Amino acid sequence: MNKYIQIIRAEFFHLTRSPFKIITLLLFLFSIIYGCQNGYDLFKRQNKEIVAIKSKNKDFVDKMIIQYEAIENGTQDKPRRDPSVPYWAIWSTPSYAFKYPSPMMVFSLGQSEQYGYYKRVTNWSTTFDSDLAEEIANPERLAIGTLDFNIVFIYLTPILIIILLFNIGGLEKDLGFNKLIFLQNITKGQWLFARFLFYFIATAILFLILMLCYALISGIFPNETSNFISLFFTTVLYVLFWFCIFYFVSYHGRGSSDQAIKMISIWLVLCIIIPGVLHQLTSIKHPTNYMTDYLDVSRDQVNDIFELSSDTLRMKILEAFPSLEKTLFASDTSINKSIVNRSVSGLVNVLNKNIANEIEKSSEEKNEFIKNFFIINPVIAFQNQINALTGTDYYAYLSYRKYIQTIIDKKIELILEDTWNKVTVNKKKYTEYIENFKQ
Repeated sequence: MNKYIQIIRAEFFHLTRSPFKIITLLLFLFSIIYGCQNGYDLFKRQNKEIVAIKSKNKDFVDKMIIQYEAIENGTQDKPRRDPSVPYWAIWSTPSYAFKYPSPMMVFSLGQSEQYGYYKRVTNWSTTFDSDLAEEIANPERLAIGTLDFNIVFIYLTPILIIILLFNIGGLEKDLGFNKLIFLQNITKGQWLFARFLFYFIATAILFLILMLCYALISGIFPNETSNFISLFFTTVLYVLFWFCIFYFVSYHGRGSSDQAIKMISIWLVLCIIIPGVLHQLTSIKHPTNYMTDYLDVSRDQVNDIFELSSDTLRMKILEAFPSLEKTLFASDTSINKSIVNRSVSGLVNVLNKNIANEIEKSSEEKNEFIKNFFIINPVIAFQNQINALTGTDYYAYLSYRKYIQTIIDKKIELILEDTWNKVTVNKKKYTEYIENFKQ
């Protein structure tokens, strides 16, 4: 054990006497802090915006309550959009779907800059409205400098490790005294292991300190403790993955230059070439124009719905929502066009859900195709795992879209039920609507 301690101690002094490695460590440290700070800033900005929206909603509800009181007291006439009509009352009920940012977002922006995190939901909303997707794309964001911990960690950590390790074992071969080392009652493997172990421990401790600092700042503990632990072990496993590869490179290396070239080549293959090739294969097998195709079909079918007569619409609404058979309007032989027209969004929602299911199905097929290659594409596998732990991956936003759809369904259910039962909305009923959509 003493010989290992002596080697690790010697490696520490070697590091302190290497300004190039020290500068590299400092630059890497700055990059990690910069990435975490970007995540933390976005986390704060999203929370601040959600609080502001909730405050505006509360003010709006207060004004609506005052309006209902004035109408009931006879001091105010009903406006054009009559709030006593269920359709307009529910339309005027604030109903936002929020994707509350996890404090773990500090460590990975994932899809959080591509998709919206709040949405005003109406009975005409869909889960793929334009306000749920930002116009700017990832390459553009990278061009303007938006990096996060995940990107820096995944792609720059291997480079840091290469700089720290490329001359271990190689320098001794360059100078021709490598064989003298193994006369000191230690094997080549043990000697390399001890030196690599020093840098592995140093790297792991560096990540632990930095991650703990931002975990404390963003309030990860105690609610996200398990995810934080999982994330740290994921980072350690990723670092270990590269250390193991570079250990064998150094073990069989023929000098510093030889080792450096091999290490850089491996980084290029695993971080650039393989992900790039698989991305192209994925784009060929699963083109990215599915959503446009489906939405074009949706528009055509929606236009067909609007061209139907009131009688036909009434029949189709009853077919799609059989629970309406027991309502007052269903038992009425006369046709009230206003009731029918206010119910059309129910048919459109059914259509939109079918289209959305097709889009999600194609996305899931694409994801499964990508997962099949994780064994030869470990870098992207680790990156996706980090996104999952931070709540910024595809599946986190899939859950958010499903949540939006539940609010849409609830709105339409209330509109249809109360409209077809010819309910007159008063202050008490409006308060019930508010409770239904309270966040």
